[in-house]
Amino acid sequence: MNMKMNLLRCTCAFAVLTSLALPLSAGSFSEKFGSIKESLKKDSKKEDASAKTSKSKRENVDESVWDLSVLDTARDVEFMDEIEKDVVLEMNMARSNPKKYAELYIEPRIKKFNGKLYGGKLQTVEGADVVKECVQFMSNHKPLPALSPSKGLTRAAKDLADTQSLTNQTGHTGPDGSDPFARMKRYGSCTGSSGENVSYGSKTAREIVVTLLIDDGVKSRGHRKNIMNKDYTATGVGFANTHKLYGCECVLDFAASYQEKE
Repeated sequence: MNMKMNLLRCTCAFAVLTSLALPLSAGSFSEKFGSIKESLKKDSKKEDASAKTSKSKRENVDESVWDLSVLDTARDVEFMDEIEKDVVLEMNMARSNPKKYAELYIEPRIKKFNGKLYGGKLQTVEGADVVKECVQFMSNHKPLPALSPSKGLTRAAKDLADTQSLTNQTGHTGPDGSDPFARMKRYGSCTGSSGENVSYGSKTAREIVVTLLIDDGVKSRGHRKNIMNKDYTATGVGFANTHKLYGCECVLDFAASYQEKE
């Protein structure tokens, strides 16, 4: 059996791992569905999926490089778990200094390729070329303001993560039939564009963000574009490690402007 797997989705055993990118604008949801890229991983241990959320697994953050007083915008909020706060921090690090983020956390991956094989065992779709492309993209990208955590967007993201992770389903449509824009509207209203990324299989904040930025096998680079969208100001994150097939799931919602319901 010829198995191909996305370099960027590599932590679940015997699971099809999917990343979804969905740019949205009010009134044009159906016209802008992002593409779905599926991949397969083998030969790794199954993770315990008994809890809905995970404690922080954040890798080291050098405070001489990253100003956490500016970038760690979600650390003190009560509506996010630690790993969700870490995802916000990682996105803000990437946005604030794209070149440095790529230099520290993305470019080192290039040396781990042998053709399209990564780390000696992961068969990727595009090989090192997509990593090099991502580094170039980030190196040329202008710094962006930090995203602010939104309670409403987080509740919308959790709605998908917490319910879909109890099933073997994937995609932007929740088990209740809701689409991203409908979930966002439950808790507030968007002005301008909005978007959603869904990642399966990555268990640390940095791995979630780095792999979405690289976007191996996704021609539109929709995940990367959502994270690095200059129009987005607010974000919500929902993480669950109970997905029946993939072991874990992380939903990232974005909006240019979001007004919380009272």
